[in-house]
Amino acid sequence: MFSPQSGTASGRLLLSGVLACGLVLLATGCGADHKARGSVKGRVTANKKPLTTGSVMFINKQGVTGTAHIDTQGNYELHDAPVGECQVTVTAPPLPQDPSVKARLKGGGGPKMPEMKAPEGSGIELPSSPTVPKEIVPVDSKYSKPESSGLTFTVEKGETKTFNIDL
Repeated sequence: MFSPQSGTASGRLLLSGVLACGLVLLATGCGADHKARGSVKGRVTANKKPLTTGSVMFINKQGVTGTAHIDTQGNYELHDAPVGECQVTVTAPPLPQDPSVKARLKGGGGPKMPEMKAPEGSGIELPSSPTVPKEIVPVDSKYSKPESSGLTFTVEKGETKTFNIDL
């Protein structure tokens, strides 16, 4: 029978291996699965008007988060949402105060960026320029904090779920 007191090198090596395996199992065997993710998509509106920019964040009870960008039509897709009951936040940038920026948002001039093209026949595809919204739909700041948003959704693994948000 093996005894750690036997003092053999192979006995100490075996004991060290068993302890190391036990520590690994203890560290990974219990607790939240931080890698468990789900997919959620939807549309974000404020008073029935779609948001034109911003982000949606899902935060589960273990503090794991996932964030998606809101496009100019108010849509979002989140493919790495944390699984479980989540609090949801919605943020949008503040309305610009600079009159020239406000004018550009409404299509009132300002410098235009030159169109970039890849050399003909190069096979290179340049990324499209970002879409700038014509207006920013304001969002109450209470929706940017998990404790005050009042928005919740349970994320599940598997098929993409739809969660439309009307603020």
